Amino acid sequence: MYEWKLNEIVDNGICARCGTCTVVCPNGILTFDEKPKLIEECLRKGNGMCFEVCPRISSGKYQIKIREKFKEEHYYGKGDVEGQDGGVVTTFLKYLLENGKIDGAIVVGEECWKPVSLVVQNAEDLLKTAKSKYTVSTLDALRKAGEMGLEKVAVVGLPCQINGLRKLQYFPYLSKHDGELGKNGKPVKLPKIEYLIGLFCMEKFDYDNMKEVLAKHGIDIEKVEKFDIKKGKLLVYINGDKKEIDLKEFEICSGCKMCRDFDASMADVSVGSVGSPDGYSTVIIRTEKGEEIKNAVELKEGVNLEAIEKLRKKKLKRFKKEVEKRKENNEYISFYWTSDYGGVGKRADGTYFIRIRAKPAGWYSIDEIKEILNLAEKYNAKIKLTNRGAYELHGISGFDAEDIVLELMEKGLITGSEGPLVRATLACPGKGNCGSGLIDTTELAKIIEDNFKERPAPYKFKIAISGCPNKCVRPQIHDIGIVGVRFPIVNENCNGCGRCAEVCKVEAIDIRGETSYTNYNVCIGCGKCIKACPNEARDVKEEGFMVYVGGKTGREVVEGVSMKLMSVDEIINFIDKVLVVYDKYAKKPQRERLAAVMKRVGQGKFLEEVEELMNK
Repeated sequence: MYEWKLNEIVDNGICARCGTCTVVCPNGILTFDEKPKLIEECLRKGNGMCFEVCPRISSGKYQIKIREKFKEEHYYGKGDVEGQDGGVVTTFLKYLLENGKIDGAIVVGEECWKPVSLVVQNAEDLLKTAKSKYTVSTLDALRKAGEMGLEKVAVVGLPCQINGLRKLQYFPYLSKHDGELGKNGKPVKLPKIEYLIGLFCMEKFDYDNMKEVLAKHGIDIEKVEKFDIKKGKLLVYINGDKKEIDLKEFEICSGCKMCRDFDASMADVSVGSVGSPDGYSTVIIRTEKGEEIKNAVELKEGVNLEAIEKLRKKKLKRFKKEVEKRKENNEYISFYWTSDYGGVGKRADGTYFIRIRAKPAGWYSIDEIKEILNLAEKYNAKIKLTNRGAYELHGISGFDAEDIVLELMEKGLITGSEGPLVRATLACPGKGNCGSGLIDTTELAKIIEDNFKERPAPYKFKIAISGCPNKCVRPQIHDIGIVGVRFPIVNENCNGCGRCAEVCKVEAIDIRGETSYTNYNVCIGCGKCIKACPNEARDVKEEGFMVYVGGKTGREVVEGVSMKLMSVDEIINFIDKVLVVYDKYAKKPQRERLAAVMKRVGQGKFLEEVEELMNK
């Protein structure tokens, strides 16, 4: 056996057998026969794309979910072609092909009911695949489609396959680099996956075992016309008759016991018979792409949600039982599901940390801090306070991570602010708390959080608010930095006493005779002179915000471009449009901060586009 990083997943019975790893190998040295296997020595020992797309290493669900803006709408319907439970999937694929939405569909065909991955490019061939198979299948045809030159495809898959392919779609965001290059210097050629159609699934069966069980009941698998699963039974249709076999007689894939996804929760649209009348399929729409099924199939409301929830809970119960068994036996577990949630990460010692998104401007109630302390004590965690005012719980067992996140959510504490998204807004105490404060930083931070909290971005995106030009929170080296400013103007009350000049930290004021003069080329707008004047001789000439854009720190320090904005509404509009233009031009997710993109595009051009969008 060759050394391969995924051996720990395969050998320990955690492998989902989705086949995603074999599809992405740029050197074609992975094969799949009921499970993946390395057939030649890998120069990087599997420390590459195969490992990073594996849904049993991490689900990547949180980052994918916020990018796809997942929802959940339930319908049931029947297609206009013959197929399993109303032929909904076949009808949808037929619509996509005939309307040029895709060049081909990746589906599962069969040879004597053994699943075979196929590329289908026309409705006639599609009809031949319209049956459900319940044994392990692969995604070989996705790679074949790329070799054939297809550019856009839809893929029909089981929950584990959908998860693997979603990770492939968002690979640069999750893995922080582009696809792995092969020995020829090129990545594997794959088409763009436009639609992911998920199938409800409780488990997959081993094909040879299925043949044996059927033979025991006197059934020749080659003569079976149709399979279905209902109420714990495999329904076998042969020669017009229906036979029922208890599912407990079949051997399910070991990795299925570690699966917690019944209805392909990461698909654009999920389809299955549960919850619908006989002859119909339940359709769950989750994304904007999934909405297109409404153009292909007449959908009705009234799905039995309790029936779906019952099987969801049943699968989750089996998952938890398997996890508990592995825990007791000290067997390997990958804890892939921790990435279902924001703010959860793995530490160097193999335990986990959970970051609680900082409250606006870092203000917490006594009760909130008590809740954090209670959880830390309950789970024996260490507490760290980050430089953005967030609390982190460290040294968490993978067995406890999900429970802690859910308990935090119940208390109104959000986990997150980690990864390529808008991080928690950093702010100084501001007006009302600090004597130098010119603006209410807490209120502004709340508004920014309400508008941009956890919004996905090409890379981490940091915002800081300083209540005055002292810039205690270093706004000039953030992606967006906001500074409250107040510039003075002298009125007739001035008698030249010089108090204003004494308090000015930047020496922007001169006293000439009985009048003070302000050098606006030097003045930073701190407003100290206005408050300090004993004669009320200094009024506000102009007040608002100095805003910096495109700053950063770390390996390289870049000071942002500065400009004046007059209102909170302008600031919100500005941040939004900066994110839009950043998304447009960023080429390397998790590699290019805003500063790098602005430099490459040109700061002038970048900001011109931002201004144009703001004015629309």
